[in-house]
Amino acid sequence: MTAKNNRLQSIGAKARAVPLFWWWVAFLLIPITFGLASGLWVFYKGLGVTNLTDGAPWGLWIVLDLSCIGLAAGAFSLSAMTYLLGRKEYQPLARIAVFIGLLGYSGALMCLILDIGRPDRFWHGWVYWNIHSMLWEVTMCITLYFSVLALEVFPMVVELPLFNRFKRLQHFGHSVHHFAPVLAVIGMCLSLLHQSSLGGTYGVVVGRASLFRATMPLLFIVSAVAGGMAFSVHMTLIVQWLKKRTLVPLSVLFEVGQMAGAILLVYLYMRFWDTTVGNYGYSPGRTEAFTSLMSGSFAISFWSWEIILGGLLAAYLLIRARQAQSVAMLLIGSGLTMGGLVANRLHTTLLAFTEPLTESPAVTSPLVSHYFPAWTEIGTGIGIVAGLTLIFSLGMRFLPAYKGEPVEIPEEAVAPTASAVPVPAGD
Repeated sequence: MTAKNNRLQSIGAKARAVPLFWWWVAFLLIPITFGLASGLWVFYKGLGVTNLTDGAPWGLWIVLDLSCIGLAAGAFSLSAMTYLLGRKEYQPLARIAVFIGLLGYSGALMCLILDIGRPDRFWHGWVYWNIHSMLWEVTMCITLYFSVLALEVFPMVVELPLFNRFKRLQHFGHSVHHFAPVLAVIGMCLSLLHQSSLGGTYGVVVGRASLFRATMPLLFIVSAVAGGMAFSVHMTLIVQWLKKRTLVPLSVLFEVGQMAGAILLVYLYMRFWDTTVGNYGYSPGRTEAFTSLMSGSFAISFWSWEIILGGLLAAYLLIRARQAQSVAMLLIGSGLTMGGLVANRLHTTLLAFTEPLTESPAVTSPLVSHYFPAWTEIGTGIGIVAGLTLIFSLGMRFLPAYKGEPVEIPEEAVAPTASAVPVPAGD
């Protein structure tokens, strides 16, 4: 009995000796494995194992794709402010935003490979140019911008001790780093193009009344800038709390958060006028779709997540956090902004299929497809998010660029020394 207790104690001691970080990695491997299995099943059987149909061809994967790209917009906006506006104090946050951007675009590409139905033809857009297609322009911009982000992250990766034996590779990485301002300009141009074109891809769909409007590109790019900056701040706060180190000064995080809140208010103003003007009078299909959004099946998530929690409350917390010097307000506000952006992409995508293309004559049977993601779509979506989280966690732990500095303790919080203790006066 004593020997058994000793073995149990030994196992418990070994479990406690394993850092919490590696338990986190082991946990993430579970959804990643499920996602890989789901993805292989989709590749083997085709889109027939999903709930995507001709009536609802865009689903969870497109929502995830647009969310990843929108939340990655902090890369180009913060890099532009760092190198074009000369705000060098933003550089540590821009480094994190660029890494998040690379992961975001990686997730978007994985979603697209699953969604096209023929992953073996993913290269067709680069070889067979269709310059009249907005999807082709988005494909080219995403690919080129992904390459720019990879170049920006490359110098940070070759700083790992693993590459010390490859001096030429490290020298090349340092050379690329000198072109960071040029890459920032190129990245800004490419990102501005495709962030707006993603909205334009929806806005030119004449067959879907709720989408066919000229304001979509502007709404997409403004919401992406606000959401991307807030998401970079949010993830930085979490990393600093877990590592107990300072990667970005709080003053910078408060300032960027306040800017994100102000841009979010601009987006909400635009969203208000876009919605009210669109409902002025009766427009077949569009009026019914927006009624479903504001008082129908989408109403709860629209008013709660996109407008109130992810919009008004998030903007208030982000702006007020700097004045109150409240990290909690900044963390909650930036997280709510992320939720609001995801909700917007969800509503934009799925609302389009609540109304038929036309009823006279009917061109589809059934007129409207009711969509809910299949287990294969949910599994791959969870796997992609878990995979991106794993790579982000590894990068924040091991890349030297994200080592950070020890948290500074305010002087008033330090216990007074013996010499500073007042001595009572004698009689």
